[in-house]
Amino acid sequence: MGFGAILLIIILVAFGLFVGFLVMMNGVITKNQAKLAASIAQLTERFGTGDYHATLPECRCIGIAWDQEQLVMGDDPDRAIGIPFDDIRGAEIEIDGVDVTTSRSTTSSNRGSQLVGGVIGAAALGPVGLLAGGLSGSSTTTGTAIGERKINTVKLVVRVADRAAPLRKYSFYDAGYGEGYSAANPIGKIIRR
Repeated sequence: MGFGAILLIIILVAFGLFVGFLVMMNGVITKNQAKLAASIAQLTERFGTGDYHATLPECRCIGIAWDQEQLVMGDDPDRAIGIPFDDIRGAEIEIDGVDVTTSRSTTSSNRGSQLVGGVIGAAALGPVGLLAGGLSGSSTTTGTAIGERKINTVKLVVRVADRAAPLRKYSFYDAGYGEGYSAANPIGKIIRR
């Protein structure tokens, strides 16, 4: 078997793997779209016509049931609750995060002392002395601390007329682990919108 035949087999295998990956991804996308559509249909059945939104993977949902005049929110369509507009006393977006401090250091070399060291080393020991003297120059390292805000969670907090449970929270974003996204990161800007 020649080099051309082996190359052709490798190309065909790679193409087959690529096509298989695309078919698998198409199946996952189709399954997720069906899951979201079923969640919206379930909310419509429970609360009537409205504007609903669900997110994957848990199918958390939020929306407005116009016929029943309710704000609908929950961790999934089965546990979603409807809050009558008349019971809502206020709402706000809560962005929770952490301040992270990183440090950056800069090293600067004194070129004048490197040149003098190289000349003296070359005079005393020849080429090896030139190299050793040039490396013996002084250097200064300075550090800078940089503070940055990382976003961990973004929640809608609704105050309602209920003494037992006056706050209802809906999480739009939860990092779950790690530091979250930088507020300056494009993803962090999308999260805050």
